[in-house]
Amino acid sequence: MANKQFNNRIVVSKPYLVTRNQAMRLSPSNFTQFMKTSTVYGVIVDMPMAPTVITTLACYVNGAANLYFSNGTDYSGAAQRYPGVVQAARVLVNNAARYATEETRVNTLELPNTRDHFVYIMTTNGIHRVTVNPLPNQQTPELRALLVLYQRVMGELHNAQMKDKAAGIDPTTLLVPNVNK
Repeated sequence: MANKQFNNRIVVSKPYLVTRNQAMRLSPSNFTQFMKTSTVYGVIVDMPMAPTVITTLACYVNGAANLYFSNGTDYSGAAQRYPGVVQAARVLVNNAARYATEETRVNTLELPNTRDHFVYIMTTNGIHRVTVNPLPNQQTPELRALLVLYQRVMGELHNAQMKDKAAGIDPTTLLVPNVNK
């Protein structure tokens, strides 16, 4: 499977598109109490995980970090239970400002159709996209640092999922259902 090419758009479910769009369209006014010096309020990372699977990581300046999967499922609410998730998400968002330049500003919110990850930096001045190759030796030190930051959030979310599973917690029962799904 590792040799399969990412030649076409990845097929995603309607619930995934709705949830991703909601994550991308959150207003910065929801986060003003957390925005002290930076204009960045969120980072959304679209990551192809296989030729037919895409995962979206949504992190916000308040420490929230959620995963949305192309089949319509998600993992949300871990920041309410695990301080490590909050810390990693805040570090990512607080360090993202340096990547939000005029050259990276975009008007479209496309999904990647290659192995590259699209990192969307949500600012009060617009949305910026940075393309990151997931292979650490295939990029600049600056982009490698960004990759490490969001991979740390992914690691914290993985740990949270394992702790939830060990404790018998079903994360879907902790959430208010999304009526748009």
